Amino acid sequence: MNITLNTINTISTLPETLNQSLKSIISHLKDHTVNDHNHQTTQSTNDGVLPHISATLIHTVLETHDTKSYFFRSEKTLNQYKAGAHINIEFGINGEAVKRTYTLSSSPRNFSSTKQTDEFSITIKRVNEGLASNWLFENLKEGGQIKVSQPQGNFVLPYQPAGKILMLSAGSGVTPLMSMLRYLAEAGNRSDIVFLNYSQSPNDIIFHDELEQLSNTHENIDIHFSLERDIDAPSSFSTSSVHKGRISRKQLSSIAPDILEREIYLCGPQTFMKATAEILDKLKFEPSQLHLENFTADLSSSTLLGYSAEISFTSLEGVIQSSPSKTILEEAESAGLKPAAACRTGICRSCRCKKTSGTTVNLITGEESTSAGDYILPCVSVAKTATEIEL
Repeated sequence: MNITLNTINTISTLPETLNQSLKSIISHLKDHTVNDHNHQTTQSTNDGVLPHISATLIHTVLETHDTKSYFFRSEKTLNQYKAGAHINIEFGINGEAVKRTYTLSSSPRNFSSTKQTDEFSITIKRVNEGLASNWLFENLKEGGQIKVSQPQGNFVLPYQPAGKILMLSAGSGVTPLMSMLRYLAEAGNRSDIVFLNYSQSPNDIIFHDELEQLSNTHENIDIHFSLERDIDAPSSFSTSSVHKGRISRKQLSSIAPDILEREIYLCGPQTFMKATAEILDKLKFEPSQLHLENFTADLSSSTLLGYSAEISFTSLEGVIQSSPSKTILEEAESAGLKPAAACRTGICRSCRCKKTSGTTVNLITGEESTSAGDYILPCVSVAKTATEIEL
């Protein structure tokens, strides 16, 4: 899954009670986005998250007609990670380096006996006109190599999971939740787990067979699918429950009547996330029990803010008058620079750089960075005043 909610543009359109709930949820993101004081160093790059470990493709599994799982062995062992973590990858297309961020779909279960591993998997769904996903699907074969970073991320299972868990996903948002479910099943965890995945049709369900098997072999795991079409088509829904339609309050309350007692892990497209948040708000769900990751970022609020300020980059002469519709990363790329960047949504941190002067605004958290020497994420930031960036 290619890897949050836009607090400026999304939250402002919702009811006030939901605004407050979502702001409580999103506040957890601020620890690793703007004003990153706890991680400031003299380096202007973020080497720890950049792809630098060679990994060789061992084999692939066709999960659906447009989704593959890629299994790799790395030349250097990966550090210990928690289920739900992601990695940044880099590979070449026509001589150009392409960087992306993908969730690890493999389970970190083998860390029970060792602190490191050299085998892992990522699961990628083809995106219409998506450069990376389509090239990987069509061209990466066994023996092919890419570069990867060490695992990272905050959307992960704790070492002591809750006794009652609800996992909600749509489309390829199932990937991090599958890593979590695999880990819990392999570890013999006895939490009461309800797993609900939304897909277009039976043929679009990623990990369908494995989810069926987990439901059949683990009495504490209750698998549900909800489909938008072809619900009556022949399929192998042997042990799971099949529902129809998009997420709704009635459906959620029916599948998990004790929803207010559960920890929820939520991942999927932005429309799915917003609809779910609205339902949870109406149910008076406790925001601290909701853990989420959105693999798209709506940065259109940059245009709404309307900021146009002078930006200077230390590696370029002169200044640039920023456009209200562009992030600092996009301005740098338009000027001919090639800064490190993978997810472009403020998650992977590979673009993290130092701001030596000026005020910038993070479009995800809404926070302003005003101090010289702050580290910012240019992929989700715009300049509010004349700003200098170490790039």
